[in-house]
Amino acid sequence: MHSMFRIGCSRFVASAGLVAICFCAAPLATAQELLLPASRDEIADRERLSSWTLDKFPAQPFMKEIYWGRNAQELPAFFRDSLVQYVARTYYMNRDNFDGTKSQAYAAGGWLAIRSGLIGDLFGVHAAFYGSEKIFGPPDQDGTKLLAPGQNNINTLGQIYGRIQLGDQEIRGGRQLVDTPLINPQDNRMVPNTFEAATLVSLPDKDRLYDYALGYIWNIKPRDSNDFISMSNALAGTGTEGTPFGMMRLRPIPGLVLTAMDYNVQNFINSGFGQAEYDFRQPKGMPNFILGGNVIAQASVGDNLLTGNSFETYQASAKAQMAYAGWTLFVAGSATGNQSKIYSPFGTKPNYTDMQQVSFDNAGEKAIGGSAAYDFAAFGLPGLSTGAWYSQGWGALNPLTNVAIPDRRELDVWLQYRPTEGPLKGLRLKTQYSNAWQQGNLRPTQQEFRLIADYTVLFRPEPSVSKQ
Repeated sequence: MHSMFRIGCSRFVASAGLVAICFCAAPLATAQELLLPASRDEIADRERLSSWTLDKFPAQPFMKEIYWGRNAQELPAFFRDSLVQYVARTYYMNRDNFDGTKSQAYAAGGWLAIRSGLIGDLFGVHAAFYGSEKIFGPPDQDGTKLLAPGQNNINTLGQIYGRIQLGDQEIRGGRQLVDTPLINPQDNRMVPNTFEAATLVSLPDKDRLYDYALGYIWNIKPRDSNDFISMSNALAGTGTEGTPFGMMRLRPIPGLVLTAMDYNVQNFINSGFGQAEYDFRQPKGMPNFILGGNVIAQASVGDNLLTGNSFETYQASAKAQMAYAGWTLFVAGSATGNQSKIYSPFGTKPNYTDMQQVSFDNAGEKAIGGSAAYDFAAFGLPGLSTGAWYSQGWGALNPLTNVAIPDRRELDVWLQYRPTEGPLKGLRLKTQYSNAWQQGNLRPTQQEFRLIADYTVLFRPEPSVSKQ
């Protein structure tokens, strides 16, 4: 019965993924997000399906919203206040690897997520089924992470947890998304990372000056896997250790956001993170600036099972970003400590020089780069944007031998259409090209091409009619 259920769900998400392609030929629509480098653009449901009251649940700019009928008000809250998210996605990726091999695959699928209302204003459930079906994938061209190793399909119940809501916070237990700077969905392939955990999180509230998340994570389901494995196994390929973690985000004054977090995998590694960003929030029509700085600090702990040696390292990075007249300009730099590279097995890295292929995080490595992006709304093409990002890294070394590692650099170029209004709201069509250069490899360049199409629909209760 379980296998039949998985086969049925996999066919469902695969066929829906193919349907997403059909939307790409439809007429264009309207509005566009603030432009950022390509690796910052991720759309896992994260906490967008969380809200401690539905009156506070905001409109979703990148999802097609379909409301329940008003007769749903007669149903019990468990059904009446439920939310359903459906993502249909197709993804093609082709990379010529440094070692002379090739990685290539084309997949279709997506996920279906269901979040119930509350029983007795206290208890609810959340579940999500994920699928990635192979359309094309030569066995000798593995490695895209669109599919499971061996170019196998992904079909898994990635989320299923119970939740207890207490005021503006929620206790969760089971398979779930975790969204912090160092542990997160990393939704830049077909499906995101998910985790088996017990957590306490604050629920979204734009009027509150803080957010937090803490808990204990036993296992992770990597984005290219059907299976949950221990956190230490994902980190080092061994052990059964999980990790406690905690994150706090403060907004003490308008425009300023302070973030701190830490996690610890016993006998393997401790990772900490701190960040400060300030948004000048200039009036419309004026250039607006955002300045930021962050640091990742990592150290071996206990029996030093990660590398067999003790180490302490860091990666510090800073950015300056300006948005004006449809342009977004971005410059960033980073530096990494000499004792070790930075380990990031549980999600996308938060350093500002994290690009499509390279994070410039080898021991001793320094990097500087810049990005320019443009929104074509002023030309009557709202939702259409393009950009390019180039970074150069130097000074990397092998921390055990102190032998220099060749310098590397990367160029990323992308074109995206993602309307926030009109009949195609919910659609994203994006193409990305990247080329990384480094001497000393069998192939001195590593070119990569991606083509992504997805369509996101959110079924939700009809908003309350405000009283005049």
